[in-house]
Formats: sequence, C-alpha cells, structure tokens
Amino acid sequence: MSQVKYNNLPIRELGHVITGKTPSTLKPEYFDGDIMFITPSDIKNGYRVDISDRFITEDGYQSILSNTLNGASVLTDCIGSDMGNVAFVEKRCATNQQINAITNFRPDVNYLYIYYWLSIKKTYLRTIAGVTTTPILPKNVFEGIKIPIPEKRVQDSIVEVLSSLDEKVRINKQICSELESMTKTLYDYWFVQFDFPDGDGRPYRASGGEMVWNEQLKREIPKGWAAGKIGQLGSVVSGGTPATTCADYYCDNGFAWITPNDLSGSDEKMFVSHGERDITQAGIDSSSAVLMPKHSVLLSTRAPIGYLAISDNEVCTNQGFKSIVPDAGYQEYYIYYSLKRNIPAISRQGVGTTFKEVSKGTLSDFRLPLPPKSIANKFADTVSGLCENRCVLERENQELTKLRGWLLPMLMNGQAEVE
Repeated sequence: MSQVKYNNLPIRELGHVITGKTPSTLKPEYFDGDIMFITPSDIKNGYRVDISDRFITEDGYQSILSNTLNGASVLTDCIGSDMGNVAFVEKRCATNQQINAITNFRPDVNYLYIYYWLSIKKTYLRTIAGVTTTPILPKNVFEGIKIPIPEKRVQDSIVEVLSSLDEKVRINKQICSELESMTKTLYDYWFVQFDFPDGDGRPYRASGGEMVWNEQLKREIPKGWAAGKIGQLGSVVSGGTPATTCADYYCDNGFAWITPNDLSGSDEKMFVSHGERDITQAGIDSSSAVLMPKHSVLLSTRAPIGYLAISDNEVCTNQGFKSIVPDAGYQEYYIYYSLKRNIPAISRQGVGTTFKEVSKGTLSDFRLPLPPKSIANKFADTVSGLCENRCVLERENQELTKLRGWLLPMLMNGQAEVE
C-alpha cells in the first residue's frame, strides 16, 4: 500500500466561503419563485439538496446576489442547535444567514471530498464555536478550519466509493416514496372515496353503491359497514422501559426494543426491526414491556404523537407507544394505513401539560368507518407486494448506511485506502 500524503489546508484556500442572506421579507415579490432558498431544515438529512421548503424569485435572488451560490457548493449549518449539519448543492440557489457555504473550489479539490470530511466533524465544529446561549461558528473561524487534503486522484477514489453508497440509498428512498404514494392512493380510493371493488369488480360508490347515514360517525358510509373502533382492529398494547440503571436489562443482541427516537427523522420508515438498544428477557420481566409478534403496528402516542411503523420481527416498545397486534382478523397493512389516515385526528385526542399523550383507552375507542374484513383484507392482499418490496429496500438501506458509517471515518482519517 502506497503512503498517501496530505496537505493541511484551511477552508479559505480550498474555495470561496459565502454566508447566506435572506431577501427582504417586506417585499413579497421576492418570494415564491422557482429558485431554491435553503435553510437549516433543508440540510439536516445531509447529502444533496435537490428541493427546499422555500423558494425565491429572480428579483429576490438579485437583491442578495453577493450572498448567492451558482454551482457545486458545500453547505454547513453554523448557528444553533443543528450546528454541524452538512449537505451539498449543485444548483443555483441562495441560503439564509445560518449557513456558510464553500463554493468555487480550486481545480485540485473535489467538493464532495470536503462534504464527506465535514459530515463527520459535527462534534468538532460545536467545540470550536463561540460559547454563547446560541452556539455560533463565525465565518472567519470556519474559514480557518484545516482539512487534510490528499492528491486529487485519492480524493476522487474515496468520493467514488462513498457516493456510490449514498446514491444507492437515495434511489432506494425514492422508490420507497413512490411505493408509498401508490399504496396510499389505493387506500384513499377504497376507504375514503369508498370506490373499493363491488361484487362485480366495479368502483362501489361511483357505480351507485348504496350509502347510508351513520349517526355515530356523523357521515355516510357504504351499506354493510359499521361505526368501528381502533380496538376492533386488534389488541392494543402499551410498552414499558426497564430500569436504565440496571445493565442486566440491556444488551446488543437481545429482544428488539423500540423508542420514538428510533422512528424519528424525515425519512419515513414503514418497517422497523431493531432500535438503538435491545433488551433482555430480564428487562422485559422487570417492566411493562410486552414482546409482540412480527407484523405488529407500532404507533407513538407520546412525545411525539404519530410515528408509525410495522415490526419486522418480534419487538417491544417503550411507554411512548400504543401498538396494535393484528389478532382480530384484520391484516397489518390495512391497520397501518387506517391509523396513518387518522393520525391528525388521533393526535388531537392527546392530553397532558408537559407532554400530550393519547391513552390506551382513548386510542382503543377512537371511531372510524369499519369495512367487512373481506374488503379490508382484499386491500391488504392487493398492496402486499408493494409493501414487501419496500421492506426489502429499507433493509438494504440499513445495511448500506451501516457500511457507509464504517467506511467514512476510516477513509477520511487515512486508516483505509481505495486501491
């Protein structure tokens, strides 16, 4: 293995650093255009930013022209609780003042190499930030950060390995999003518009299927349906937490134990197999945690309300969940999408001062139109292929992300080389 040489160069010598700026909010004509206006929320998930929550017009862009970007740029959040989040952009855009961007890179620097190096330095960036109530990494301090730079050939090789993993994860996520859209559309068609296939295979309501008024639901539902409750879909199960002071209750390879944090983030996961920690049988026995079978539907009902997933193996949860074990004849995919459709209304049932929580009884008694099991399960059978494909892709992404997490620091620190 050849010895790779590194030059420690400050960021200011790698490219031009630009601090973002917000166009005047007093001029509405500056906003709602077609040019991305990137804020910290847009970069919190890392990798490439292809779309932002906010957009500005050409006039808005021109009003802050010296603070804008027009080409490959690495973005770093340098203010506040999300300091150190890093992403990159390859389009003409603007950012707000919380973001420092490196752009116009010198020819012998691969901008993605800089992105990957910064992406594992969040703790370091927070360490060198100014000590105030709100941590701030000033532009001059950011520009002075020294990055070990190998020759361009080595940079390119490292980037090729890491970006191939990231790109595969991105494509898988995009496919999962499309599968989700297809499944949700079908659910809405069957159970919101009530155009499920009738006995002749025609859309029920559109073909003149009889609708009847239901006084409990205060709405019309198809004839033969009922005013049901979530508790009729399966057994509603609460979770529990073993004492955190007892090491015997936690392990690395035990029973899956899921907390709301394991489902957090903007990347929605339909399936979950393990959380950050597993628990032992002793941990289960010492708490109110319940071991539930594969295909149980997990719903967080406290801080926050609304995270949702299907278990991909036997799991327990903490007390932040109320889960539905599908033991009443309704399949998990129907239960999942029925809960998902009603999450906003379920959330409004939460009570409490510090944290809103939906109790087991409240969730069990939550009313919804209940179709015959034959219709509900026909839907589940229809979408099972889409959901199973999604499960495969989510598993693959977990493995790819794990591999990337193992490789990234070693490649950046020179502990491993790409031949």
